[in-house]
Amino acid sequence: MRAATDNGAVLAWVESPFQLLGALEAHSAGVLGERLDVLPRQGVEPLATTIAELQRLGLPPGVSVRPPGPAPRRHNGPLAIGDAFSGAVHRMLMASSPPAIVLLDDGRSTRRVMDALVMPGVPLIRPHIMPSPPRAMLARAALAKLQRMARRGRLRVVTALDLPETVLYAAAHTGIRIQKHNFSWLRSLPGDAVPGTDTVVLGTSLVANDLITAGPYLDWVCGIAKEGPLTYRAHRREDLRTLGPLADCPGVVIETGQVPVEVSLRRMTARNRILTLPTTAVSTLRLSLPRLGFRSSRCRTVGGYRTCRWWRAGTWSLTAGNPIRSTSLNSRKHTPDPRICRDKP
Repeated sequence: MRAATDNGAVLAWVESPFQLLGALEAHSAGVLGERLDVLPRQGVEPLATTIAELQRLGLPPGVSVRPPGPAPRRHNGPLAIGDAFSGAVHRMLMASSPPAIVLLDDGRSTRRVMDALVMPGVPLIRPHIMPSPPRAMLARAALAKLQRMARRGRLRVVTALDLPETVLYAAAHTGIRIQKHNFSWLRSLPGDAVPGTDTVVLGTSLVANDLITAGPYLDWVCGIAKEGPLTYRAHRREDLRTLGPLADCPGVVIETGQVPVEVSLRRMTARNRILTLPTTAVSTLRLSLPRLGFRSSRCRTVGGYRTCRWWRAGTWSLTAGNPIRSTSLNSRKHTPDPRICRDKP
């Protein structure tokens, strides 16, 4: 995986804080060789903030961070990429001839990328995007190139997430090597202060992405605040549709820090609980906070319960087959599932 860049290092093009963490964990685990050059996408403030925080805490040996910039037009050395759905990545892949590629963790998108790589008919496009014909053609070409590299044993995936056995089996037969990590490097970092409230609610981008309506979600958060004060960790894509009303909700303390929760909440204790809608953080916090117990309320449809009106028309199919739940990270009782409501049949 090493060699062939201008300084002998693997190049990691990252577009989000979570992809950055994936690159550092992969490097720390030895997947990316001895030297890693991180090229962050320009204009992504949360990414710049996360880099500054991790530099303060101490990067792994052998890692250098370049000034933020656009994706390289061409790169013929070993390459690590985070967002396999990115048009910038697709264009770079089609213009490049890397000897090997590592797909870094990109949260829940990693599962969809794996489906595209091993299942016929799944496009390398985000599920809620309707691409133009040229964009769809570019995605097909990029997917075909990744699949060719997989058949030649030149594609590897590094993730903290549990993938279904069917995907693992198909990946093995396709030639994709999958390596797990458990945030061991992140957990080795020195600790910082814990949140000022026992309860932390992780914000969501679902309202900003027009997948759910704001009203029921805000009622849910403010309802939790009636039980006691909470810290609301705003999602980096949230906007005033949620943050405006929550600022007026008694008991809610909004934190808009851009550092990923895997970093900022890594020193939470057993007295804390985390509440969240479906998010990658459910899986990753299990690994980065192993001392906390984990319980979740399963999604059930019984009696007069049916899908709640949180979700906008046409969004159910995006999550079909995946249990949708609210999640609590600690030993306290479960929270009610916000995606079901008592309603007349």
